[in-house]
Amino acid sequence: MGKSDHKVIVLATITILLTLVLFPSNIFAENGVIQIQIRGAGVGDNLKISAYTDQNSWEWRDSFTIGDNLVKQVNGVSTGDIINVCIINFKDGREDCDSGTFNSNGSVEINIDVG
Repeated sequence: MGKSDHKVIVLATITILLTLVLFPSNIFAENGVIQIQIRGAGVGDNLKISAYTDQNSWEWRDSFTIGDNLVKQVNGVSTGDIINVCIINFKDGREDCDSGTFNSNGSVEINIDVG
């Protein structure tokens, strides 16, 4: 290999490393499951749920039922991703939040007291 071949390899390596640092993407992203245990809500309460990681965010509405365990399938998460989940109860406008970390099975359990 000549000097120019080494320069090309070094330049390509630096370019790839800079791209990964400046434009991070989650190349190992997969599907995940958020399981939310809610305490303090009443039957029929209209809830707005927001969830977000450093890379993605999701939002949906649901109505509370007895013994509710809300489950949401999400894309673009990896083991170790920290997720923050907030619930707004439209009955009183109160917002409660908690966070968790996706485990190796791609799931996370969040326990939130709303009330």
